[in-house]
Formats: sequence, C-alpha cells, structure tokens
Amino acid sequence: MKRAADKSTPSKKLRNTQLTAQYRAEQYPNDYYASGQQLFCKFCQHTIDWTRKDTCNDHIKSKVHIRNKVASRTTGASSLQVTLESATKSYDARREFVEDFVAMCAEADIPLEKMKKMRPFLVKHCKQGGALPENVSSLRQIHLPRVFEQHMQKVLQEIRGKKLFVVINETTDNRDCSVLNIVIGTEGKYYLTDVIFMDSCNYSTVSQAILQSLHNNQVDLNDILAVVTDNAAYCLKAFREVLRGVMPNSVHATCLCHIINLVGETWQHYKYFSEVTALVMWVKSAFFKKPARKRRWVHFLTIKEAVRPKVAPEPVSTRWNSWFESVQYHNEHVHLYKEFFAAEKSSAQAVKNILELMDTDVKQEALQLKLTFISEACGRLVTALRVLEGTHTPVAVSAYNIMEDLGSYLVNGTAKTHGFGTKTDELLSQMRMSNKRDVLDHLHDGFHTAFEKFSKHWDVHPARQIYQLVRVFDPRQAPAMERQIEAYGTLWGFKSPSPELSEEWATYHHCVRNESLSASLNLADYWKGTSQRFPCIGNIAMSYIYFPVSSVDCERSFSKYKTLLTDKRESLTELNTKCLVIMYFNADVCKGL
Repeated sequence: MKRAADKSTPSKKLRNTQLTAQYRAEQYPNDYYASGQQLFCKFCQHTIDWTRKDTCNDHIKSKVHIRNKVASRTTGASSLQVTLESATKSYDARREFVEDFVAMCAEADIPLEKMKKMRPFLVKHCKQGGALPENVSSLRQIHLPRVFEQHMQKVLQEIRGKKLFVVINETTDNRDCSVLNIVIGTEGKYYLTDVIFMDSCNYSTVSQAILQSLHNNQVDLNDILAVVTDNAAYCLKAFREVLRGVMPNSVHATCLCHIINLVGETWQHYKYFSEVTALVMWVKSAFFKKPARKRRWVHFLTIKEAVRPKVAPEPVSTRWNSWFESVQYHNEHVHLYKEFFAAEKSSAQAVKNILELMDTDVKQEALQLKLTFISEACGRLVTALRVLEGTHTPVAVSAYNIMEDLGSYLVNGTAKTHGFGTKTDELLSQMRMSNKRDVLDHLHDGFHTAFEKFSKHWDVHPARQIYQLVRVFDPRQAPAMERQIEAYGTLWGFKSPSPELSEEWATYHHCVRNESLSASLNLADYWKGTSQRFPCIGNIAMSYIYFPVSSVDCERSFSKYKTLLTDKRESLTELNTKCLVIMYFNADVCKGL
C-alpha cells in the first residue's frame, strides 16, 4: 500500500541515525529539505528549528504553511525544490545575519563564546536566528576574518585621498608580548588600523613594522603630514633615521600631553614633597581591597562633612592627571585622616605609616602646606592636559598658546617675589620667619625643576613651529599673525603657493581684521561654511586645525586592548586579537560608514 503524501517517514527506519537537519528532512520529505546544518521549509522559504520535532510538526500545521502549500499546488509550482534565485537570496540573508552578529559582538566587546547562551533566544525570536552555527570556532575561523576585511575596507575608503596623521605607541600586554598600535587620523577622526605583535622593540623593528603596515593598507606616504609618538629614544631615532626620508611632507610631533606629564612627575619625585608621595601611596594601600573600610570612611565623611562622600581616587601611573587628582582629594580630607585611622585600631603597616606622617602638629602643618601648594600649583597642568586630550576638536590652534602660557607660569614660579596661590600664601603667612624662608626656597626650587623639564622638551619640540603657524587658521588669532604668505612655507600647501591661493590669502586677512567673531566659534563649521569663498585655504585649514597634539588616541586603543584581553581570553590568537581590538576601538567613529 502506498504511503500517503503528507505522512512522515516512520521513525523506525531512522532510529539509529544521528539527529541532524538531514534526519528531519528525511522524516518530512514533502515539507522540508536540508542545506548544510539548516532545515528549510519548501513552501515558506525560511529556516526551522530541527532540534525539536514538535516545532517541525507545529509549523506544518500552521495556517501560513498550509496557505503557502495550497498556493504552490494551485500555481503548479514545484514543491520538491527551490529556485536558484530564492535559494541565493536565502543564503545571502543567512550569511548577512551571521556577519552582523559577529560585527555586533566585536564592536560591543562581547566574547563570541557567548553565542552558545544567546543562540536559543535568537532562534526563537529572530527569523534568521537558526543561521547561527552551533560551533563557535566557525565564527572565529570563517566569519570574523570576513567581517574584519569588510570593516577595514570601509576605514581605508574613508581615509584614502585625505591628509593623514599617523599616531604610534607601544606597550607590553599581560602575555608579555610587545604590541605596537598604529592609529591613523584625519579631520578629527582617528581609526585604529593595525595591531602588530613584535619579538623586540627598537627603532629598526618599529620603523619596519610601520612602513609594512602602511604599505599593506595602501596608504600614500605623501599624504602623511605628521607622525606622532612619545619621547622614547627609539621613536625619535625611527623617525629621524628612517621615516622622515620616505614621508617628505611629514613632521615628527612628540606628544605634548606626555611632556606635561613629565613636568608633573618632577613634583611627584621632588624630595621635599616625599611626604605627599608617601601619603598618596599609603592611603591607596590602606583602602586597597578593603570594602568594609571604604564603607566606614564614606559613613565617617557623611557624619563629619554632610557632603556627597566618596573614596579617594586611585593614582594610576599610566593615567595622566590621576596623581594630581589624588593629591587634591587628600588636601581636602587630610585633616580627618588622623581621627579616622586612629579609630580603625589596625595593625596594618599602611595605617601605621599614615598616622606616623601626622603624629605631631608640626608634621601635620607641613604636610597640609605641601598638599595645598601642589593642589593649587597643579591646576595649570591639569587644565592643559585636559584641553590637549581633546583630539577630536580643533585643539592645534590653541596648543602653542597653552604651552607658552604654561612655560611662563612655571618660570614666574621660580621668582622669589612670586606668590603660590591664595590658600598657600595664607598658610605661609602663618609660619615663623625662620621656617618660612626655608620653605619658600624649596617651593621655588620645585618650580625651577619643573621649568627645566618643560624647557628641555618644549624648546626643541620638532613641531613647535607648526603649532605656532597654524594659529593663522583661527580667524580670531589671524589678525595678530604675520600676513606675508612666505612666512608659512613650512606648512603643506604653502611651499609653492599658487596665484589663486595668494589672492585668497590676502582676502582672508582683510576679512578677519574687520570681522567680529564669537569666542565660542566652531572652527570646523567656519571653514566648511567658507569653503566656496576660500576653497584653497579651506582645504589646507581643515587639515591643520586638527593637527595632532598628543598620542592620546593610541593610549585609548591600549585601554581597549587591555579591556578586551582578559585572563579568560588569553588563548585568543594574535590574528583574532587584532581583528577584535580594531573593530572594538573603531566602533564609535565608524558609525554611519
């Protein structure tokens, strides 16, 4: 007797067969077909969860399936195979879903292993959820490289043909591997384009790695206006000996934030301020992994000061300003430390050392004076660092003024007649003259040490002249700048000015002398708005108002790298690590590409 058309194959014949999509297709030959690890309905053209037989039965009984099946028979369409066009569309939709899922995980720093937990939800609630493979390794080995290649094509398409800035830095990860990150910026947008793992780090290996990376990404070396690094000797030598020769339009710009940070470290290591450094270190140790003590401190602050209480910020050597922020906190709360830590009655060495720093009134007054001095004096350094960290805004036109003002502030501090700040001067006025003279000498010497460090780096900064000249692209500063176009020959575009550029230049200077501009003028909007009037100057200006002043974007890429490479993910291959870090860092800036 012939089997009815809609009856499924008896399970006895397949009893010993492993459960697969093909197994289900053989159970329901008139309704389903298998393609790889996916089960498809012949009439509805979408995937079915083949792991549960109830799901297969429920779909066959659904109104949509019955309607599609009847329509197929009415039109005489074949129910045994799908057309090539529909199969191709279905395959493309499934692949797009998987690749979008991988891209989302990479950009949100979600480990691909989490797919095992998310797959049941996606299969249930997403039409293409069943397209996700059950094996995570296929996401890493097949789909991640493909998604990464598409990502890099979008990034390179965005930067190609524009004037570029290359930001480079090196670190050592928790696998003791030397990692070189290369960030390329243009018009305020910075993209991480390469993560290079090196066996050794010196000027030769670094310069070779940079050139190889730029060549692989098809970057025109003539378009590079600046190479930004820190002040490490091998970075300086790499540009001087190798990179400068192959990048004719570029200048080496060492990080200004790094210079200011070095200036701040002179106070951190200044012998006269050793008690302040010790206090910062011991308070950090006293609260480290002590949640109960933190809660008691917050409660203590609530009772004593009736303000929003918080625990002291921890100074981190790789985070600019964190030491100064910690000193400012201690300056505000040091008068409470003796009472709080004495009440702790702890035998911990950190607590003992804190109490020893304040065991007499003389010591406590001296410590308060030093904390107050640093808190007031560091204000200029902290503000300068915060402004220069804003690489996505036109900071370059202000960089020269910021550095010159900072230098003037430090040199004024060395003068014997110079005051140190309202609160510091008030504390000094209360001291005995014999002690006061000695203290004043130390404070002036502190300024002198800081100025020497500042002068050592800023006076010979290779891009100092660039920062001085680019101020002309700020129409609020241009009236005070040199009007002769020949004075700007150092800048790209001005070495051999065309007649059109010279004419625009004269018109621009005439206009800015008669314009009244707001202090909050947006330079990018200004030059975009005047692009038709000053097309030549505007093209050059848009490159130079975003001229890099720091390597902060490379530092941020390392933060992303260390966030991604946790102890549980140390087994990631170098290729997968590179793909994930680049897509994670570029996630925000690549929106809309």
